[in-house]
Amino acid sequence: MSERRIATVVEEIHYWKEHKLLPDVYCDFLLALYTNGEATGKEDITRENNINIISAIQVTLLSLLLPFAFLVFYFTEYPIILQVSTLLLFVAFSYWMTRVYSQKSSIYYHLSIVIFLLLLLLMSVYISTLLTANQWLLQLVIILNVVSWYFFSRHHNIKYLKNVSIFGIVFVILYIVFQKFHVLSL
Repeated sequence: MSERRIATVVEEIHYWKEHKLLPDVYCDFLLALYTNGEATGKEDITRENNINIISAIQVTLLSLLLPFAFLVFYFTEYPIILQVSTLLLFVAFSYWMTRVYSQKSSIYYHLSIVIFLLLLLLMSVYISTLLTANQWLLQLVIILNVVSWYFFSRHHNIKYLKNVSIFGIVFVILYIVFQKFHVLSL
């Protein structure tokens, strides 16, 4: 067979493998047959390396969202609209990463969930403090966030988040009670 035909067949086998038209074992066998064993898995290794690099960059960006959010809000004097829109961008990215990693049961999925929920808490607290200086509204927003964590953890069966949400509910209620009886003075 001529080199041109072999190259065409090899490209077609790669297409079949990429689009799952044939099982990987068959595609690997055919690739080994037509390339005399030279192109069995080199492309897969470079593809996995590229995926690992992209995944590492995504996780690094995701991990840096929370510190950057605090940096933007508490250590800069940007206009309020810019701060809120930046936080919305961070929340959208963390939600997108949660959706990307939801197919995989990995540490990245749990990391993205935690960062997404913490950014939502930060955003709701920040917006409620912008709207009013009422402490009761702020406490209500925090309780609603923590209760939503509990229901989210029950729905997705995430035990650590359920424990954290129960601890958060108890902590906020104790804070409110102690503040009411002037045990804590602000």
